[in-house]
Amino acid sequence: MTLIRSLLVLLCLTSPCYAGDRIFNEPPRATGKDDQTTLTFAVKEAVDVEIAVLDGKGRIVRHMAAGVLGGKNPPPAPLQAGLTQKILWDGKNDLGKPAQGGPFQFRVRAGTSVQFGRLIGDSPYTGSVVSMPYRAPVNGLVTDSEGNLYVLMMSAVGSHGNSGMWPWHLRKFDRDGNYLKTVLPYPPSTRPDKASGFRLLGVPDQFVPSLYTSLYPVFAVLGNEVVPRLHNGQIAFVRSETRQMNFLSIDGSNQLKTTTMWPTESKLKYPNWLDIQTAFSPDGRYAYYANVAGTAYDGKQPSDIDGDWPQGRIYRHDLTQEDAVPEKFFDLTLPDWEKSKYWMPSAWDKKTASAGIDVDAKGNVLVCDLVNHQVVEISPQGKQLSATPVPWPDRVLVSRKTGDLYVISRKVSRGYLPPATLTKITGRGKDAKIVAEMALAGTIGGAHTLDETGKMPVLWLAGNVSLDKKAPEVTVSKLVRIEDRGAQLVVTSDQFLNRDANAIGFVAYMAVDREAELVYVTRSGTVIWRYHGETGKGETLPINAVDVAIGPGGDIYAWGTGSWHGPIARYGRDGEPKPLEATGKHLFGYLSGRAGRGQSVCGLDVDLKGRVYATFGSNDCHVRVYDEKGELVDFPRRQKIGEMLKGDVPAAVTGAVGYGGSVRVDHAGNLYLLQQGVPKDFPVPAGFEKDEGYRNSLGTIYKFPPTGGEVKAVNHTVKEVIGSVAKYAGCGPISRWNAVGSCACTRPRFDVDGFGRLYIPNAITFSVSMRDNADNEIVSFGGYGNYDCQGPKSKEPTPAIPLGWPVTAGASDRFIYVGDALNHRVVRVDKKYAAEITVKAIP
Repeated sequence: MTLIRSLLVLLCLTSPCYAGDRIFNEPPRATGKDDQTTLTFAVKEAVDVEIAVLDGKGRIVRHMAAGVLGGKNPPPAPLQAGLTQKILWDGKNDLGKPAQGGPFQFRVRAGTSVQFGRLIGDSPYTGSVVSMPYRAPVNGLVTDSEGNLYVLMMSAVGSHGNSGMWPWHLRKFDRDGNYLKTVLPYPPSTRPDKASGFRLLGVPDQFVPSLYTSLYPVFAVLGNEVVPRLHNGQIAFVRSETRQMNFLSIDGSNQLKTTTMWPTESKLKYPNWLDIQTAFSPDGRYAYYANVAGTAYDGKQPSDIDGDWPQGRIYRHDLTQEDAVPEKFFDLTLPDWEKSKYWMPSAWDKKTASAGIDVDAKGNVLVCDLVNHQVVEISPQGKQLSATPVPWPDRVLVSRKTGDLYVISRKVSRGYLPPATLTKITGRGKDAKIVAEMALAGTIGGAHTLDETGKMPVLWLAGNVSLDKKAPEVTVSKLVRIEDRGAQLVVTSDQFLNRDANAIGFVAYMAVDREAELVYVTRSGTVIWRYHGETGKGETLPINAVDVAIGPGGDIYAWGTGSWHGPIARYGRDGEPKPLEATGKHLFGYLSGRAGRGQSVCGLDVDLKGRVYATFGSNDCHVRVYDEKGELVDFPRRQKIGEMLKGDVPAAVTGAVGYGGSVRVDHAGNLYLLQQGVPKDFPVPAGFEKDEGYRNSLGTIYKFPPTGGEVKAVNHTVKEVIGSVAKYAGCGPISRWNAVGSCACTRPRFDVDGFGRLYIPNAITFSVSMRDNADNEIVSFGGYGNYDCQGPKSKEPTPAIPLGWPVTAGASDRFIYVGDALNHRVVRVDKKYAAEITVKAIP
C-alpha cells in the first residue's frame, strides 16, 4: 500500500534546533511505497548525522544509521558516500520483527557536540589511608601549625608487588575533619614551574602529566608513607623502596626537595617489605630512622639477619649536610637468643625490633622496642635515659608540650593483624604512669598524628576495620578523632572517611542500562554501585560480581558470584535472581579471569537476544558465546584449554591475549575485541611524541563479523588478526608497561551503541573519542583534572570536562558516561546537536 508522508519539523525553544537551515541543503523528507519508507535529505557540508525510528512514546524502535558525511572515510552503511542520503526502512524493529507502538517518526540529528553534565558517585572522603598491597600499615596522616589535617589516601584497590606506585591523593581537611582541597595530584591550574614531582608533557596550552605506570593513575612517586610531623613546614614523604625522602612545601610554592637516605655505595641490605620509620629533631637538623635491618624473608634465628645491618639499630642523619650518610646512633639491647627466644622478623610481619619512633621537645628520641616490650628514651648524645614498659609498642607519639606518651600497641603477627590498644602515659621509666587506655578496632592506629594547636591535644588515627563479622576480610578505612581530656581519651567521631556507602571507592568496570538510564560501576571486587544518570542518586546492589553487562529489559548479567572465575549469573533489574526459561536456574556457563588488582577480568557483553559474549582467560584468552538457553554456541574454531576446564571449547575468537580483552557486540551481531598495540601509522598527538606511556599502553579494537575470527600472537604480543573487518585504535591504558610483573590487570571498557558508534576512553590523553563505525571521529572531549575540577562552575573550572583517568566509557541516547579511576567518580557528558528534526513515518 502506498503511504502518504508529511514533513513535521519540531522547532525547539533552544537555539541549536533552529540550525536546520544551516545544516541541511534539503531537509529530511519521508515518502512511502508498499512496505518501505524512504527518508531523504542532503547536508551542506561535512557533518555527522544520526537517524532513528521512534514509536508513539518517543522511544527508539530501530537504530537506522549514524556516521560522518564527508569525513575521511566513507560513512558506515546504510549511509552512502557524499552529502546526499537515501535511507530505507522496512517497518521492522532492531530485532527484525514488525515494529509495534506507532505512530512512528524518523528522528534526524546532525552536528553532535557535548557539554559537561554532572558528577556521579564522587566523594572527597573515599579512599584508604594505611592499606598498601602486601605491606604493613603505613602512616598517611600529618597536621600543620593551624591544626589542619593532611591525609595521604590511596584508592580502594587490591594489587600486588612492592613498586610503591599506587593511585593516591594528598588531601587537606580542617581541624574538624571537613574537606578543604586536594593538594596532590595537582589541579590543572597549577603553574608548570610549581608542579613539583610531575613530569609534564609539552601539550600546547594544556596541563598534561605523564604517567609512571600503565597499571594505575600515578603522576608522582614521592613515597607510600608520610612522617606524622612536618619538617620545617614541609610534608616529608618516605619512599622506602628507593631509600629517599621527599619534602613538599605546603605554603603554595609546592617546592620539592629530595634527600637520599642511603646512597648506593652504602650497600644497604634492607628488603622492600619494610617501611623506614622516621622522626625529626625539633630544630629539623636530624632525621632518626628505625625499622631498618637486613632481615630474611622467613627469619628463624638472629643469624638470618645481616650482621652489618642488625635489627634494633637506630640511625641519625644530618639533613643540613648534603653528602651526609646516616650514622649508627643507638642499638637496642636484645635478649640472649640462646637463653630467651623471641620472635624473628619476616616478610609477613614486616617488622623489626625497632618500630615506631618520635622525638620530644628536648630532642630526646623515643623508640618502640618490640622485642623487650618497652619504649626506650635516648638522649641527643645517644645515651639511654629510660625504658618505659609497654606491651607490644608499635607506634609512639610524644607531646612536645607535656612530654606525655601516646603508645599504640599491636602484637606482631605473620597473619591477620590483631587490633591495637592506645595508651596514654605520663612520666618515663620507673615514674611512668598509665593515665588512660582505649581499645582500637582492626588496623586503626597504623596511621597516626598529633595535633596540639587547640585547647586540648587531638590524636588522629586511621586504619581498616571490618563492618561484617561474616566477612572479616572485607574492610573499609576509618579515620578517628580522639581528644585527650586528661584522664580520658574520648572519640569525638569516626565518621570521616568512607561514610557514604553509595560513593565510589574505585572505578574498575562499568556498564550502562540505556533504557532506564542506569549506570553500573564495579571496583574489581564484590561491590556493585548503581546510579541513575539523570539524578545521580545511587545505591549498592545485593549482588556479588566482578563485572556486569546489561541485557534485554535491563537484566543484569554478572561475571561470577564474587570471584574472578565462576558461572554467569542473571538478575532482573530489581537485583533478584532471574532464572533462564530453559533451565529454571539463574546461573549458567563458566568464565575465568585472574586475581590481581582485586579481581581482574577481560569482560562480557550481552546482545539483543540475551546471548552472552565473554573473553575467557588470563594471558591466553578466547571469546566464547553462551546462547539464551545458557549453552555454548558452536563455532568452527576451537580453543585449547586445560583439562581441568573441560578441554577444547568452541570459540568466536581464538588466540586473543589478556592484555586488553574487553568485548562488545552490536545489534547486527558483530563482535568488537580490544587488544594491546596500535598500528605503526597511528598518529601521535602533539606533546606525546616521546611519552613512553602513549607508545606502550594503548590498544586497538578489532571488529569481527558474527562468524568471529582469530588472533595470532607471539609472547602475548599481537602479530596478526584474521577475519577482522575494521579496527579502531587508541583505547587505553592497557597495563603491561612499567607494571609489576607486566601485570595484565588494567583493562579499559569501551562501548558500542545501537547505531554502531564507538566510545573509546584514552586515559593517557585524558580524553574520550566518539567515532562512527567507519572510524570517523565525531567528537573528542576531556582533559586532565583532579578531584577539585568539578565542571565549569567549580573552583577549578577548567577543563570543561575534567577526566583524571578515564578507563571506562558507556553511552545512552542522551548521555555519555565516563568512569574516572583517579577521582573515584563517573562524569556524565551530555550530547547536544546543531539540528534535530522529526518526520512522520507511519507504515
